[in-house]
Amino acid sequence: MNILILSDIHGNADALNAVLEHASRWDFVWVIGDLVDYGPEPQIVIDIIRDIKPDVILMGNHDYAVAFNVDCRCAPNIHDLSEYTRKYISYRLISRNQIEWLKGLAIKMEKTIEGKKVLAVHGSPRNPLYGYIEPGMSLEEIRFALTPSLYALKPRPVERDVVVIGHSHKPMKIYVDNILVVNPGSVGQPRDGIPKASYAIFNIEQSVFEIHRVEYDIERVVGKLRFLKIEDRYMLWLEKILKMGKI
Repeated sequence: MNILILSDIHGNADALNAVLEHASRWDFVWVIGDLVDYGPEPQIVIDIIRDIKPDVILMGNHDYAVAFNVDCRCAPNIHDLSEYTRKYISYRLISRNQIEWLKGLAIKMEKTIEGKKVLAVHGSPRNPLYGYIEPGMSLEEIRFALTPSLYALKPRPVERDVVVIGHSHKPMKIYVDNILVVNPGSVGQPRDGIPKASYAIFNIEQSVFEIHRVEYDIERVVGKLRFLKIEDRYMLWLEKILKMGKI
């Protein structure tokens, strides 16, 4: 049973289409949040995702921000860009119906698959919308992030066999106290220094988690951003992230 896992598409329909063409076959689709902001076609991304009818689709912090018109609580080094693109791209292009659809997305998924207890959230079990689990964190930091209570003084990781996350825009596979923690990376805004769309194919039964990187036409995406008449400062910022694969 192969699960196609997508996360952090961020309005980049070209990257999403390239991933879907590259993946070609799957049994199930899971989308781990953040369809909107940054990219030039959030409305098209929403339509594509709705059309493929994912078996699991979760809300990311950017989806929540657009849906409810609140702050995304992004990292300080990207917050200004996030706010700008939400106002001048996402809210310009996303329909009222699409916003209502975003409001209905789940914050987390918990189920047993092939005898394994699985939890999926955009951020972390400790903070499903906004928490980070990143490759550079210490095991103790990750244990705290895996602890479901925000008020816990000591790490007590969630009792799950597998935890699927997104949010950091960096692919990851790590075992922590017998919990397999995986992140497919970002489809539309990779930030691990590799400017290629990232996705994963996951066979839960065999615990085989494979990251795939896909080239797509970045110049085409940049051209679409320019067509929207983005302010020069933000245009250069977005172009640099897309072409370098990092902030």
